[in-house]
Amino acid sequence: MTYDESLRPGEIVLEHASRAFSVRADRGRTLKEMLIGRKRAGGPAPVQAMRDVSLRIEPGETVGMVGRNGAGKSSSLRVLAGIVPLNSGRVGCGGQVVSQLELGAGFGRDFSGRENIFLNGALHGLVKEQIEERLEAIIAFSELGDFIEAPVATYSSGMFLRLGFAIAAHLDADVLLIDEVLAVGDEAFQRKCEARIAEQIAAGATLVLVSHDASLIERTCRRLVVLDGGRKVFDGPVAEGMPFYHRLMGTAEPVASS
Repeated sequence: MTYDESLRPGEIVLEHASRAFSVRADRGRTLKEMLIGRKRAGGPAPVQAMRDVSLRIEPGETVGMVGRNGAGKSSSLRVLAGIVPLNSGRVGCGGQVVSQLELGAGFGRDFSGRENIFLNGALHGLVKEQIEERLEAIIAFSELGDFIEAPVATYSSGMFLRLGFAIAAHLDADVLLIDEVLAVGDEAFQRKCEARIAEQIAAGATLVLVSHDASLIERTCRRLVVLDGGRKVFDGPVAEGMPFYHRLMGTAEPVASS
């Protein structure tokens, strides 16, 4: 986690944040190269996922983050969640950070759904008694029924969403980081998740949401950040940001001639 005691609960800061990833696309080193320690020259250049990104989000803000594939959206959320370190710059989140970035992330695949509730709760700092107080509500929200006793290795992607979001929905979040996971599963459960997110926002949580679903962004967020090539190219109200994003993507509606 990127908890920063100098920040208020729910406050998020990125200052001149940069992050690059190495691309491994060669055929592997030969036995001779490994034995003598020789490395091949050349190879693909590192991919710059974030380029000098600065962003300050106030407690309680709802921020959508959009961009074409490879723009740096998911990398930014992973940096905020403390999963990926920066190469340079500063990142910080105030208070308890709860993230839903990958289906099944943080689950023990050989454990049952019930056991994973206790595991995930402990990872977020809850003691056993606190998890037990929320257990039945989490199970009911997940709608998994008897599958809650089955190993999560047997779960479908929709079942992973149900369990993961049910756990996140019952944690005391100051910061919510969500990346595309709501695109999985049936529409009724998606609406249920959206309603729960709205409750958490009403309670004061800060939201950063990455999605390709423009209508979801418009329903949920008031501020939009557009990334392109790892850089922030827009930061402002959703009503202004969505037209900018569509123009960037070449999907803007043509203006009718009079």
